[in-house]
Amino acid sequence: MCSGTVVSVEQKSTGVVLAAGGSRRLGRPKQLLMVAGRPLLELVVTKVCLSGLDEVVVVLGAHADEIVGAVDLGRARVVLNPDYEEGMSSSLRVGLAAIGEHIGRLMVILGDQPDISAAMIDALLALQLHSGLPTAALNVDGLLQPPAVFERRLWPELSALAGDTGCRDLIRSQSQLVAQLPLPTPLRSWMDVDTLADYHRLPETSI
Repeated sequence: MCSGTVVSVEQKSTGVVLAAGGSRRLGRPKQLLMVAGRPLLELVVTKVCLSGLDEVVVVLGAHADEIVGAVDLGRARVVLNPDYEEGMSSSLRVGLAAIGEHIGRLMVILGDQPDISAAMIDALLALQLHSGLPTAALNVDGLLQPPAVFERRLWPELSALAGDTGCRDLIRSQSQLVAQLPLPTPLRSWMDVDTLADYHRLPETSI
């Protein structure tokens, strides 16, 4: 944030990057897949750290030691999810528990979407702040997608998610509460990298 700017608790924001999965379908840690010469998770977290988020938290689980040793996480703080096998909802709860009382907004970011940008994150933060709505998310070809920002009043609903359910389910089921940031053109690789086929579809210029 800009030096000298007074930011209220309601405006302060933490980005939580979910990267705890075991990559079962891929067969190796997708966080370490090389994209444009860098580990996938490093590529994502670097962009997140360049945004106006007041703090950044990365939730790790499977292969955590290997990932920490291989990935430059910049200003991000790492928290561990020992229950990562329970699914994405468990990582959301771990991320929420790591946020202090001085923070009023959470942005949920997936660790396997390399086409996000700092400008996109900042645009979502500004959109939510000025919309009067409690959340904001991307609209990709008519579907709401993370990254998504949530005011604190919605955090109990995030905490109540179970299994491998993430924030995508919440924003799509309560779209009337979501300020939507449409993408003018579909991003070339706007997908979760879950399989080797997904990975091989990523362009090398996905930076």
